[in-house]
Amino acid sequence: MEMHDPQLHPIGRRRDSRLRVSLPGKLETLSGTHRVALVDLSQSGAHVRTGTPIRAGSDAVLSWLHYEVIGKIIWSDAAQAGIEFDELLAPATLLTTRDIVDNKLGPDERREHYEASRRWYQGEI
Repeated sequence: MEMHDPQLHPIGRRRDSRLRVSLPGKLETLSGTHRVALVDLSQSGAHVRTGTPIRAGSDAVLSWLHYEVIGKIIWSDAAQAGIEFDELLAPATLLTTRDIVDNKLGPDERREHYEASRRWYQGEI
């Protein structure tokens, strides 16, 4: 029998810290494609707000900015869902996302990312 080691995996605590964001995203499942708002992001998962309920246990592909990751819906309710990624995100992905959220890019790059996100969210691309 394996004993729980609270230093390795504390009960009631997330394995990875979360980066709070507010970005448009897309969540694809077998039941369809959903426009979502990415609420927070870590190396191992994400929290999204949805316009429709999504069934827990569903395989999913989450896309934001120019990133895409495969995972599984591990919890959901009528307006939000939690996704656990199949593989950890690269730290560079989190850092770049954070930089965009924190507006640390130059004005031209910020505007370019904003316009690309806006066009994608509105279904133009």
